Amino acid sequence: MSRSKVPKLLSLLYTHNPFYLISACLFVYGLKLLFRAGDSAVLFQRGSVAYMEPWGLLASFAAVTVLMGVTAILIVRLGRVWEDARSLVLIVLLMLLAMSVSADEILTVLSDRDTSQQHLLVMFGVGIGFALGMGELLIKGLKIRFGPGYRLPLYGFLVLFFLWPGLLLPELTGFSKEQTRWLIVAFPMVATAVTLTLIPAIRKGATAVADNGTPWTWPLFPWTPFVFIAVAVCFRSYSLTMSFDALPSNGHYWDTTFGLYQLVPLLLSVLVVLLEIGIVEQKPKLQRGILLTAPMLLVPAYPWLVPWSRLPAYSTFTYTVVDQIASPVFLAVIGLGLLYGYAWYRGLRHGEIGFHSMVVLCGLFGPRAFGSRIWQLDAEQITWWPLLGSAIVLLAAGVMRRQSLRTFTGLLLIILTAHQTMSTVPELQGWRTFMVLHAIFASVLAVGFAFRDDFAKTVAELGPPALSITMFAGLVTLSRQNAGRVPVVGYAAGFTLLAFALYYLIHNRHYLMAALLHCGVGLIGGIGLGIYAFSRATLPEGVKPVILGLGSFIVAVFISVLKSGLSRRLRVCWLTRRRAEGL
Repeated sequence: MSRSKVPKLLSLLYTHNPFYLISACLFVYGLKLLFRAGDSAVLFQRGSVAYMEPWGLLASFAAVTVLMGVTAILIVRLGRVWEDARSLVLIVLLMLLAMSVSADEILTVLSDRDTSQQHLLVMFGVGIGFALGMGELLIKGLKIRFGPGYRLPLYGFLVLFFLWPGLLLPELTGFSKEQTRWLIVAFPMVATAVTLTLIPAIRKGATAVADNGTPWTWPLFPWTPFVFIAVAVCFRSYSLTMSFDALPSNGHYWDTTFGLYQLVPLLLSVLVVLLEIGIVEQKPKLQRGILLTAPMLLVPAYPWLVPWSRLPAYSTFTYTVVDQIASPVFLAVIGLGLLYGYAWYRGLRHGEIGFHSMVVLCGLFGPRAFGSRIWQLDAEQITWWPLLGSAIVLLAAGVMRRQSLRTFTGLLLIILTAHQTMSTVPELQGWRTFMVLHAIFASVLAVGFAFRDDFAKTVAELGPPALSITMFAGLVTLSRQNAGRVPVVGYAAGFTLLAFALYYLIHNRHYLMAALLHCGVGLIGGIGLGIYAFSRATLPEGVKPVILGLGSFIVAVFISVLKSGLSRRLRVCWLTRRRAEGL
């Protein structure tokens, strides 16, 4: 007997049962209409001037929320229909969010009607109590084992949703309109702090919620409601702006002080939570994914990408943020630095690279970078203290752990910082490159002598060419600064003797080659200068040919000695004597 196939659409509707959500949305929409003034004559007289019945609306929302919660408990207790129960739990959270959003308008109405503020305080208490009571009702009724490590952050979010609007009412707090705007911006930051309270529960691992009373395992339990709440926080941040920072009647609808950059702290906290999950559950792919994608937060942090960036309210408030605090991009870079620093602290090797990269960016951008639509890399705008801080951390870590790469990188960053700092001193303008090259050469010698790992050996091989480059560049600088012949000759002789000394100490033949190169260049230069001076000299007639003849004679004798093999015999005798002394 063949079975008739059920259409896929009907199968999906039967499995996921979206009608609970549809009914909740219709309830919210209908109740909002019923409790408003207008043409409806169900609860109010047609054409009534009454605007809203606050307690009736909240009681109706609460009744629908209780209906959904009790239904979830009954279908689990009687039929074990957990799929529908999960939908109902999320709908309860949605109803609580709808109640808090509706309370914005209700609180405004009550504050206009009643100056005693008694109704406002009672409504806050009732709303918070009802939200916490519904949470306990669901946990106890569904017999879910939901530990305090997850329960307290969940309740923290619910309290935040209902309590924060009270801080935005001037009747309760006495804050000005400008202060209210800053409190609206602070809402997602407080949600960020609540999000980070999940870390202690995460460190207990997935096994701590294995036996949770539901058919779901990690990560569906317990993270499904928190994902919903994260989305709700983003929506609530915008709705608070619309409710408590009213626009002028002639203003554009999108012209608000809300910007995507205000959500960056919350998104950062989400990344920290995901990173902690990857570390605790030992998921390297998740760890790498978080660390690689985290810099993408710089995109929403850039405040001028949104379509409403040119509108006056948004742009004015954003410029105020830049002037009084810092650019959102700069703050995002600091946040990313903290994220990578936390990853480094937790033992992830990519965390150190990310941390120092963000420190460098922090120095390059500066506190006001991207605060306007145009930004250019300018040495005067660069902040060098973050680079110096990163250099000191690298240098200290390299010395303590005996790691040449970190030590050498820290030294180079310190040199770079000093180079830019000297740009502010006019007396050192001509000597900056001179001093930097000598500092780099000293760093090469220090790392090559102090460490014995592979990188240190590579750095040590750079010593001879670095010595020659430093010497010749220094000679150019001394010549430009009109140092005089004696300092120039002494400087070149000193570097040549240093090359011979390093060859004698570490037996690196490249230093001997560098020393001989210096001698050759010096000899050629000396001969050239001598020829020039000789040609310009005023001598008695016949003296110049005699001197040239003497020089030719010396060269001829030198060639004859080479042909005779005398130099080779003298060298053999010297080596034999050295060996005998060694024995």
